[in-house]
Amino acid sequence: MRTRESAAGAALALSRLSWRPNSRREPTVADLDLSIPAGQRVLLAGASGSGKSTVLRALAGLLDEEAGELSGHMAVSSRPGERGLLLQNPAHALVAATVGRDAAFGPENAALPRPEVHRRAAAALDAAQVDLEPSRGPLEASGGQQQRIALAGALALGPDMLLLDEPTSMLDAETAQQVRSAILASAEGRTLVVAEHRVEPWLDHVDRLVVLGEQARILADGDPRTVLAAQSDLLEEAGVLAGRQVPPDAGPSPRRPSGSDPGTVVASLDEVTVPRRGVTIPVGLEARAGQLTVLTGPSGAGKTTVVRALLGAMRPATGSVRRPDRERIAVVPQDPEHSFVAATVREELLASPWADDEHLADELLERAGLAHLAGANPYRLSGGEQRRTALAAALAQQPDLLVLDEPTVGLDARRRGAVLDLLEEAAARGGAVLAATHDPELIARADHRIELPGSEHGVPPPPRRRIPADALNPLTLCLIGILAAIGSFAVQTWQGGLLALLPLVLLGPLAVRTLRGAALRLTPILLSAAGLAWTTALLGDAPALSGDAWLLGLKEAARIMMFVAPGVLALGSVEVTALGDALGGRLRLPARPVAASVVALVRVGHLGRQWEIILRTRIQRGLGTAASPRLLAGATFALLVDTLRSAEQQALAMDARGFATATRRTWAEPSRFGPADVLGAAIAAALLIWPAIAELLV
Repeated sequence: MRTRESAAGAALALSRLSWRPNSRREPTVADLDLSIPAGQRVLLAGASGSGKSTVLRALAGLLDEEAGELSGHMAVSSRPGERGLLLQNPAHALVAATVGRDAAFGPENAALPRPEVHRRAAAALDAAQVDLEPSRGPLEASGGQQQRIALAGALALGPDMLLLDEPTSMLDAETAQQVRSAILASAEGRTLVVAEHRVEPWLDHVDRLVVLGEQARILADGDPRTVLAAQSDLLEEAGVLAGRQVPPDAGPSPRRPSGSDPGTVVASLDEVTVPRRGVTIPVGLEARAGQLTVLTGPSGAGKTTVVRALLGAMRPATGSVRRPDRERIAVVPQDPEHSFVAATVREELLASPWADDEHLADELLERAGLAHLAGANPYRLSGGEQRRTALAAALAQQPDLLVLDEPTVGLDARRRGAVLDLLEEAAARGGAVLAATHDPELIARADHRIELPGSEHGVPPPPRRRIPADALNPLTLCLIGILAAIGSFAVQTWQGGLLALLPLVLLGPLAVRTLRGAALRLTPILLSAAGLAWTTALLGDAPALSGDAWLLGLKEAARIMMFVAPGVLALGSVEVTALGDALGGRLRLPARPVAASVVALVRVGHLGRQWEIILRTRIQRGLGTAASPRLLAGATFALLVDTLRSAEQQALAMDARGFATATRRTWAEPSRFGPADVLGAAIAAALLIWPAIAELLV
């Protein structure tokens, strides 16, 4: 076994480590002993659910004793900020509003000088092959792009160790090779532990192969080629090696004899162009009954966008979309958690009204390797187990159209083969199966392949419409809102209230980027003002609903508008990151609360899309319509669960990038005041005193 004795990386040791999450009866890790010398490169393999992700978190020192029972010893020769951890779901690791600031998060936490923060962020993005503009929003990127952005975040701090959980699982073969090379180059002199299901590409580049079995028990450990040669049967049984290998460049291999009837078109996109971040993706697509069709293309080419267009989640710019109206449509989204509706795995398979065949559900549980987890909560499974649960639940509906987004990500070789068999059988029974994928084995088994061009790479987002408020520092905009709210207390009459609103009418458009955005922000305020006017007219001092009562209500409505609207309009134009720079960098408020608030606000801005996915998935499962109170309540609860779980995972990612110890940090961008802020301060002062002047005038 080779080791890099001269390496300066961190040494790792787990001694008799056991970990049982609060949600499980049995431990995920049981009595594990694992020692990794400094600078060694280790490939961690094993079946889905064998505990690889948990072991990586233990090596990072990030197992929370409050979340489960922990025993044993974890010895790591580095501080938390020096451990580069990449989570299995890259979206959980993204913490900033832009790609550039996401890569800068770790160096900011280390309180490095601002030029060094920029240098490290740029170098990390380059090393991770991130081909997006730094101003792009990471949560708007594709899954493969998010994987590279998250990797850049792990590299930027220059950690002593790299702990990577399936870093290339969502990438096409060419991009995966580029990222793999970047990882190996970045790991020079560092300790590297990579958890992967596709082990072959790593074998010649690591010193050691560690294969985990149930509860993270070590089945094999040693030189990679020696382990493979001596224990191939064991590795095949453990799901590390497949029984039959498919060449990476294999193309579709139709199962039907040449010239056979291709089947009825169940769904199609005809000459469709789908707008996405300033470009359009042209595509023609047919999903036919009895066929397995794959949608492929480089990472970021727009596969998920095309799938969403087919399912009606977005409107194409041109062309026509055809999909079944009355037939059953089952969907497995890229994040399987978004499809869960039940408390146990078995209930999940039977949740749809047309999934009423219990014998079929039990058969699918067995074939997907989930029978022993039938009573487990789907949210508490590993990533691979969740994907298999979502797929089994979709198949239990016996759909006419089955649409899947990356259905084999996170699956070991044995489970991957079982899933591919199930998809082939679904097509053989007459269903139309459409899968967006990079998986060469799935592509090889398909009847038809549609490839998207990679034109989406590197396309900058359309520029935001500039407005006068952009020239103001966020603190100036805050001042405008605060002083306007204080000034509103001077409103004593309805005439004075209406006059006090005049500057708001004149200046408000200067802070409006779009009419739709302004309407969304002002509608709750207008409704509140109307409600206050009504209750005042009904319950105030004047006779109920009399003319005087309505004028009294008008005064209260004007006051509440003056109290709230200026701040809503002013702060609605502020970028969250810029506000954080101002509060932390300019006002010197405590760094960690400010940074955490910025991360939370960034996430809140993307809840709408999560809500749309969860709601649409439930509708497609036949659980109700968009007007069903029960469905809306269930979707709301699911969004809450998803948000809380994402926050838990994101906290791990932030701590791995030095956030836990960042009592002092650098803010990557300065928060400057300019000449426009003098005018802004004058406007704030005017809004403070104008209501009082208005009262004098009337």
